[in-house]
Amino acid sequence: MAKQEHREDISLAGALTALGGILAILAGGTLTFGIHIAVLLALCGVFTTGLFRLKYGFGWRLLFIDGVLPMVSRASGALGILLSVGPLIAAWTLSGTIPYLVFTGLDILTPRIFLPAAFLLCSFASLLTGTSWGTAATFGVALTAIAGGLGIPAAAAAGAIVGGAYFGDKLSPVSDTTVLAAAVAEVDIMDHIRSTLWTTLPGAALSVAVYAAAGSGPGGAMDNAGIGAMTSALSGRFFLGPVLLLPPLVLLVMAWKRFPTLAALWTSVGLALPLALFQGYGPGEILAAMAAGPRVATGNPAVDELLGRGGLLFLAGVVAVVCAAYVFAGQLEATGTFRRVSSLLRKKFIGRSRGRFVLSASLTGMTVAVATGNSYLSEILPGTMFRRLADEMDISRRVLSRTLEDSGTVVVPLVPWSAAAVYMSSVLGVSAWEYFPWAVICYSGVPAAWLLAFSGIALWPSDRREEKKRPGR
Repeated sequence: MAKQEHREDISLAGALTALGGILAILAGGTLTFGIHIAVLLALCGVFTTGLFRLKYGFGWRLLFIDGVLPMVSRASGALGILLSVGPLIAAWTLSGTIPYLVFTGLDILTPRIFLPAAFLLCSFASLLTGTSWGTAATFGVALTAIAGGLGIPAAAAAGAIVGGAYFGDKLSPVSDTTVLAAAVAEVDIMDHIRSTLWTTLPGAALSVAVYAAAGSGPGGAMDNAGIGAMTSALSGRFFLGPVLLLPPLVLLVMAWKRFPTLAALWTSVGLALPLALFQGYGPGEILAAMAAGPRVATGNPAVDELLGRGGLLFLAGVVAVVCAAYVFAGQLEATGTFRRVSSLLRKKFIGRSRGRFVLSASLTGMTVAVATGNSYLSEILPGTMFRRLADEMDISRRVLSRTLEDSGTVVVPLVPWSAAAVYMSSVLGVSAWEYFPWAVICYSGVPAAWLLAFSGIALWPSDRREEKKRPGR
């Protein structure tokens, strides 16, 4: 068979075989055999390479040069953030920032208000910073420690943290996925955010209601003695005061002012370093902690373990998982696998129905999210596929951009083999299977989008058609 070095799409049967094989490897390996996700992703890469190369004749250049390399290039920003968050956590720990947040939280939070408070705090932080990963790695780490002292189940706490982190990631004008969804659909970013509020605010209200109703029900009794021991250990090792909030506050302000994420992260690290010196750590200890993780000795083993997260090596495994995922994801894109399957979904569900248009775009986004675990692809592919069709069906592209967020951005952290889920699990210490039920806002947007679509609510006519009807156009 002649090797296909050009961009000729794979057959529909080949596309379904590729996606079916990947889902079988990921789901079967995870659920049946409990194989580590990095190994499964590597097996997926071997599977797609063999299938596309041997069965369908695609050449090495198309599979790797045209497929994998552009995918990795697009992910370079996310990988840079990943490699920066580990040192940030370590610096915040030695500076006393995370210990102070933990100390304050233990002092003022109770089991009854913890879950809604954690959700709202992470929502506020992620809305300002635009980063779900950064929110989970900073405020999320502190809240996880507080949850342990209050007797809150780790799964419930992680779900509230993940939900709040993705609330802002979905709506913030400085979020990369928010900007991407608006850019792919070719709409103004503020118009996109206003449209997304229709499906996000009900999910946020439902989340707060669920967390408030749960209260201390899912947890055990508040361990007052344990909390006292933890706060004593923290205050005995660290100087604790409001000045320690400077690194996170500067991070929030810089993110709001739309400074590059990496610049904001490392500025915050720079501010934490003199505070760490003030806490009694030497330059060598600080640099070692930023590389391999902090080693805090408070005299309380539980506190020492909670403050032992961070460092460059802390997230090295996550970086490896992300890179492994991009091997087969890039090949799926280059061979036209996604385009084939998306086309089938479009013909199957849309017809002349606006509701089915949203349903089809939503299913396409979720298919990509599940198959690749990549939030960028879950927006780019359905957005590219359906934006012209939106004009033809007299549907505003604001509806499409909103659907991309509802079915891609916030769904990805629920997919156990996605980079987002692996990251959240690593940072919060809870698997995606466990926090899934508690991350209400991550799955409530999908039925909300479908309900609005089939009821005709917030389903506006095409902006481009309206512009064409204006005099002088």
